[in-house]
Amino acid sequence: MSKSALTKKQAYWLNHIQQCEQKKLTAPAYCDQHDLKVSQLYSYKHELRRKGFLQTESTTAFAKALVTPSQKTATVRAHPVAFSLSVAWGKFRLQMTTGGPLS
Repeated sequence: MSKSALTKKQAYWLNHIQQCEQKKLTAPAYCDQHDLKVSQLYSYKHELRRKGFLQTESTTAFAKALVTPSQKTATVRAHPVAFSLSVAWGKFRLQMTTGGPLS
């Protein structure tokens, strides 16, 4: 579709959408700077995509990762850590201890 097929309102919002993307701002930040309603920007963005004036954004949520074994090996030694938690509520008392001898 050619841009001449756009209505004046569509051209207005297309310009704002493109400016927002070029400036790498969030829609709320851009709309705040230009005294625009975020809901209208999103509405026109959806409409302009549907009509083919804007490309659909990629929504890939995952990236391919390549894991290779390390050339060096490391030895990790864990040292036990003693931890004690005591909770009292009324006449009840609960004590939990890990990593060390119970007292």
